[in-house]
Amino acid sequence: MKINLIKTNDGSFVACDEESQAKMKKFKAGVVHSHDVKVNQNYRLHQKLFAFFSFCTNYYYGDMEAYKDEYSVLYVRNKLTVIAGYFVQKHSRDGTSFELIPLSLSYESMAPEVRQEFYKKIVDAALNRVFDKTTDENVLNQLRSWF
Repeated sequence: MKINLIKTNDGSFVACDEESQAKMKKFKAGVVHSHDVKVNQNYRLHQKLFAFFSFCTNYYYGDMEAYKDEYSVLYVRNKLTVIAGYFVQKHSRDGTSFELIPLSLSYESMAPEVRQEFYKKIVDAALNRVFDKTTDENVLNQLRSWF
């Protein structure tokens, strides 16, 4: 189970989003819970990136509810990541074909300089592949100003 916590001024930790609050309600009081802690470099920016993928998914499928389908969002995220140039090429066992595997978007796997470049390229990829036929300036301006 993954929960997102933030440290308060009094030294305690509290859930920083609704999903984490709901998960924390499952913890029993008076029981020791062991957790591995990982510090995100910029949690808000990470949330914004996945909101961007949801925005792209809605437009790609033309369905305002598409962002709720994790497989649709994963599909769009993986395709845009590959188009942006962040992938590895894996060959089949017999060497006759290959597959492009998107790289991880985790903060541990990307240096800050690479991450900044990735944000620029992911918007370009979305402009070229998802929003390529749109003429709605409002949508295009919203897309360009995302990061």
